[in-house]
Amino acid sequence: MSETTSSALTGREAYLVRSLAAAGRQMFTVEDAAAILPDSRPTVRKILHRLCAARWIERLERGKYRLLPLAAGPEGEWAEHEFLIAATLVSPYYLAYGTALAYYGYSEQPIGPVWVATTRRKSPVAIGGVTYRFVTLTPHKFFGYHPVEILGQEIQIAEREKAIVDALDHPRYAGGGLEGGKALWFGRMELDLEKLVDYAERLGNRTAAQRLGFWMETLGFGSGALLGRLERLRTRNYGLLEPRGPKEGIRNSRWRLIVNVPERQLLEWKEH
Repeated sequence: MSETTSSALTGREAYLVRSLAAAGRQMFTVEDAAAILPDSRPTVRKILHRLCAARWIERLERGKYRLLPLAAGPEGEWAEHEFLIAATLVSPYYLAYGTALAYYGYSEQPIGPVWVATTRRKSPVAIGGVTYRFVTLTPHKFFGYHPVEILGQEIQIAEREKAIVDALDHPRYAGGGLEGGKALWFGRMELDLEKLVDYAERLGNRTAAQRLGFWMETLGFGSGALLGRLERLRTRNYGLLEPRGPKEGIRNSRWRLIVNVPERQLLEWKEH
């Protein structure tokens, strides 16, 4: 932070901005600011309000802010990595569904909202033209994530196998019923198929297990033992391969699935 730039701020404001920058705190809370400044909480909030108005910081949501770097220019326009922002919005969390599949290169879907799995209820948040959507999971489904480093900071994201199982659990958050199959194919050289089946069993959604078994068999993956484990998870009723599609289609008796996707579309993506 240059002396010329700092002189444009009051002493308290400059001290806060310099301290945050020196600590590498691109994302911070009111509590973080209060720990740096020796002022009362109302005064700290006024300082943050002035910094927002002057475009030194940006308010993400109530009580949460990001520090705008000097490279942003006078209007504060810059491209912070959406994953870092997502990591500040709710806890616990991990990046999931279409976002995780895209991170691993397993999806061809256009960039959409950032999908965040959590055990809490939270409404969507729009920041800088990006929408962050939160999927509330029951505690027994909240597993299978790990840390990765983004721009020198650690964020939590679904493991490859959990990203696929989650996509089969809630296809609409991943771009549709075909995306689980595509992810299996694109990740075929990296995936641990036994872990994939373990996670499907642990998830507890029998229809998701049926979808996984269908795709593994269709794509020629997995041993008879692994497919047998998934087969034992079947329900008596038929589920839908594509939940948003019609309730009619070819009935796959082994996997108790209605394959409600036109045959020509089922695997045409492999040809591209």
